[in-house]
Amino acid sequence: MNIEEYVKYDAVGLAELVEKGEVTGKELASLAQEAAENVNNKLNAIVSIFDEPYKDDAIEGAKFKGVPTFIKDLGASISGLPQESGSRLTKGFVSPVTTNFAQNFLNAGFHIIGRSTCPEFGLTLTTESVSQGITRNPWNVDHIVGGSSGGSAALVASGVVPLAHSNDGGGSTRIPASCCGNLGLKTSRGRVSLGPIDNDVSSPLVAEGCNSRTVRDTAAFLDAVSKPAIGEGVMNRFVHESFLAGLGKTPEKYRIAVSFDDWGSGPIDSEIRGELERIAESLRGIGHRVEEATPTIVQVDYFEGFKVLWYSLAYFAVNSMAPMINRVPDATTLESITLQMVKEGEKIRAFDVDRTMALSNQMSREFGEFFQNWDLLLTPTLIKGTPKVGGPITLNSKLTLDEWYDAASSLIPATPIANITGVPAISVPCGLGPGGLPLGMHFLAAMGNERVLIDIARQLEESEPWINRKPPVYAG
Repeated sequence: MNIEEYVKYDAVGLAELVEKGEVTGKELASLAQEAAENVNNKLNAIVSIFDEPYKDDAIEGAKFKGVPTFIKDLGASISGLPQESGSRLTKGFVSPVTTNFAQNFLNAGFHIIGRSTCPEFGLTLTTESVSQGITRNPWNVDHIVGGSSGGSAALVASGVVPLAHSNDGGGSTRIPASCCGNLGLKTSRGRVSLGPIDNDVSSPLVAEGCNSRTVRDTAAFLDAVSKPAIGEGVMNRFVHESFLAGLGKTPEKYRIAVSFDDWGSGPIDSEIRGELERIAESLRGIGHRVEEATPTIVQVDYFEGFKVLWYSLAYFAVNSMAPMINRVPDATTLESITLQMVKEGEKIRAFDVDRTMALSNQMSREFGEFFQNWDLLLTPTLIKGTPKVGGPITLNSKLTLDEWYDAASSLIPATPIANITGVPAISVPCGLGPGGLPLGMHFLAAMGNERVLIDIARQLEESEPWINRKPPVYAG
């Protein structure tokens, strides 16, 4: 197999070749490294490539046996591997524990060949950091790759690997998926274990996941990682189902609410609104009921509540790590916006967090009522064009914290609402935005309804195919 053949396969397809004995995992890892060498000098999406792929014994029936991939340098950790979280503060840190998600990731047969870039502690939606530099978009290197899972998204879009690890605390899987033309699914709260370090009580915003190019890869990945773990602090009551097997069923017709509302973040870019209208009409054309409707919960200023949880998360992440690496969180180890977040997070009272969780409960209940009448809610993933690198949303920006927060939240009004309510959401790469850059169509569904999200993505994969779109910076 050569590099031109390698990039034609998705992850499930590569694993099938391994299973047949037509290629080995070692050969695939070598091809992925060659692909990385072809593009990374332009993208800067890699923190490190390992001397030997990290792997474990795959379980019987593993769908990704021998498939090379990257793990994001944040979140899911593997004992003995470095995890620096995009920060000078944690430079050289080696994880002492393997998370449940990471173990399931390894059990699925993946061969991890390296770490992908992220912004400092994943706290913004562009992958630019003092520690690792600027990660650039393979569609146009002057533009952001999205964040915080930007390195993984760039490596998938450019053909280095067919699937890579991501996680999502406010859109960090879906935003880079939109910017790079990938599929990005944020799962329901509790669907994928965050243990043993975190759980759904201590980290209610976060969901582990992936960026991929095909719906079947995302479906098979979800099958592999959505397994309850021993000692969880919450009960996982989702019905066990195979999402990959579900793709063999007849596609269903759905009641789809499409929202043209700006959700209080300023007007939607006219080109993006036009693309949203086009996709809505396309969905009508394949038999779905699509009507304009916006949930009443968007009238709630949930960004103020989200801010409380986000700044608390920043304070906890930094101050829980500092003793382990014997460094002081200050202007020499943290970027300016991160440092401001940490200082604000220190001021947040338990009452503020409890009040925000009460707001989360209210919003979740209202969303539940909304999804009694609708199966899906459709918005654009970003309501403005993909920004250029070096802009105000970097964590080393000269803005005040409030100015930074306003600039960042104005781009993505719909993604954090899935995190604060816990519902699943997916960015489907079927649109084109300003400048001809990829644009994700963002679907939200009721709690536990990933099946519906994967089904609608499968239908758009057929009616609005994206698989043959290739960025200028491409490994093949």
